[in-house]
Amino acid sequence: MKLDFKRSPCLSCSNDFINRHSGKDFKSEVNQTHQNQKVTRQMKIHYVILLVIALLASSCNSKSDAANNNPSSGDYDFWVTLEQAQEQAVDEGKYILLDIYTEWCGFCRRMNKETYADNRVQEALDRYFYPVRIDAESTTRVTFHGETYAMRDLAHAFGVSSYPTTIFISPSGEPVASQPGFIEAASFHKMLSFVGSESYKNQTFQQYSESY
Repeated sequence: MKLDFKRSPCLSCSNDFINRHSGKDFKSEVNQTHQNQKVTRQMKIHYVILLVIALLASSCNSKSDAANNNPSSGDYDFWVTLEQAQEQAVDEGKYILLDIYTEWCGFCRRMNKETYADNRVQEALDRYFYPVRIDAESTTRVTFHGETYAMRDLAHAFGVSSYPTTIFISPSGEPVASQPGFIEAASFHKMLSFVGSESYKNQTFQQYSESY
């Protein structure tokens, strides 16, 4: 099955909260991803060298702190698999939230430690969403709309180019919006409520923010 999906607008960057078609097939974007990865591989090698130097310089940090900041350490019990999220979202009418991250991303660790730890954020997630974590560099296979993809290919197909990036998906599996970058808890709660309550269907995020 070929999947066509709407290129999702940036949640806080767009005044008009409307889905926009990219006109590209999902699988064609995955193929283009493989070509782009060849170009970026050398850049990543240089980045890894710099990262190792930075890690050595910060070796004074305790092992416990490092474990707590690790975005893949499973600090919270609300994460589900993409397959579980799709099945349950349809049955219960909840949205799916994709947290696109990488292991080396400092802001991903910060968002995991600070934003997702917030009580109001967790309440909104529990009420409106099934949250899923996608490692943008992992070859782990996941299923989306009946097709199986590597996590890294899925992230690229959604147009993710920076980390973390949060993607909101409707119960039917249509991307609604995305928000790149670290998001503080108060702003994140507002976004979760905006999408989860389906306020985006009759007003802009700016309008919602003014009355929030």
